[in-house]
This record gives sequence, C-alpha cells and structure tokens, in this order.
Amino acid sequence: MNKDTVKQQAEFWLNYSQQLSTAIRYVEALAAAERAIALDDTSAEAWYVKGTCLAMLARYNNALNDFEHALRLDAQYVPAWDGKAWVLGILGQKAEALAAVNMALRLDPEYFEAQRRKKRLEAL
Repeated sequence: MNKDTVKQQAEFWLNYSQQLSTAIRYVEALAAAERAIALDDTSAEAWYVKGTCLAMLARYNNALNDFEHALRLDAQYVPAWDGKAWVLGILGQKAEALAAVNMALRLDPEYFEAQRRKKRLEAL
C-alpha cells in the first residue's frame, strides 16, 4: 500500500471513531481510533480522539497518557491541551489542569471548550 492510501485509511478510521463517539459508542470508537493510530501513529488528532474515548470510559490515566502523546507530536494542538486539562481536573489536579487550560487558551483564546473548562476549574 502506498503512503497516501494508508493516510486515507487512517483518516477514515479517525472519522469513524468520531462518529461512534458522537453516538455514545465509546468502546467501538476506541477500537476505531486504535485502528487509525495503527495506520498512522504520527497523528496528534488520532491520539487525542483515542484519549477522549478513554476518558469517556473513565480510564483517566490512560487518557492523560494519550493527550500527552498528542502534545509530544504537536505541542500546538489545542484540543489535546484542553483534553489534558479535562482529565487533570477529574483527577483532582487543579493547578496542573489550570496550567493546561491556560496553554490551550494562549494558543487559541477563542477555543470555547477551554473557556468553559477554565471557568469550571476556577470555581472549584
């Protein structure tokens, strides 16, 4: 298989994972995200989507690892910063969560989820 075909297949599985997640089918969404990563492990978005599925399945430490992996691939990837803040907040690590959400907002001040998350964290 050529490189473009592999990238297209990875994109298909990533999109499918997001559709399954929207349908609240997180176990299946996780499997689809893992297929996307198996085809292209350099996609920060795929690692973020996998982390989101894990968080929805209450596998917070695994989710945190995947958000951090996404950030190692692309330190400018705002959704991964927000995801990291989300999970750190759940884990009770408020200072670290605020640092992550502030980084998301530094990169994209208009990122709505991060704006909401910051308000919730500050209210804790």
